[in-house]
Amino acid sequence: MQRYQVFIEEHSIFIGEKRKSNQQFKSIFELNDPDSSDIKYILEWLLKERESIQHVFLNFRDPEKIWTLFQQQFVLIEAAGGKVRNAKGEVLFIHRLGKWDLPKGKMEKGETPEQAAIREVEEECGIHGLELGEKLPNTYHVYTQKETLILKTTYWFEMKYKGTEVLVPQKEEAIEKAVWVNPSNFSEQLANTYKSLVGIITS
Repeated sequence: MQRYQVFIEEHSIFIGEKRKSNQQFKSIFELNDPDSSDIKYILEWLLKERESIQHVFLNFRDPEKIWTLFQQQFVLIEAAGGKVRNAKGEVLFIHRLGKWDLPKGKMEKGETPEQAAIREVEEECGIHGLELGEKLPNTYHVYTQKETLILKTTYWFEMKYKGTEVLVPQKEEAIEKAVWVNPSNFSEQLANTYKSLVGIITS
């Protein structure tokens, strides 16, 4: 059964099926027959109290129903990106707004996630001829834009790059650096990246 983890800065909401043990969650909401107002109340509470609450678990026999209600509280944005490996097995990172990140960007109208992921990596890092690989788990995060709550879904894909082009960071997107990093040297990146990306980076 599908389980979702939504990040709000460094904090997260888990939406999933009933489990035998939820001891790692200090805040657990048992929702027998939730409606939109229930989800809105929980979300408002979490946004207010997130500095003191690390994780919240929404526990219900039908997580898809909660997920549908949860999404209705937001303006939805879709993005796509890639975990790119070169012929040496190195992984492509970008540095933007003080954080290490993987190349990604918003989907354009009419694009599939696969098309958007390839386009964004090419634009942000200046390389071409990417080979699309396996689908990776989606990531979800919440942020506020002009007092509007946004829920952003990012579709991730494995990619291979066999070329030798020089990386060119896309300055107009505030990308300061684009670099290849050996997986044995991920410590700097993992120490200064988004929590939602850790699972993708280490997969």
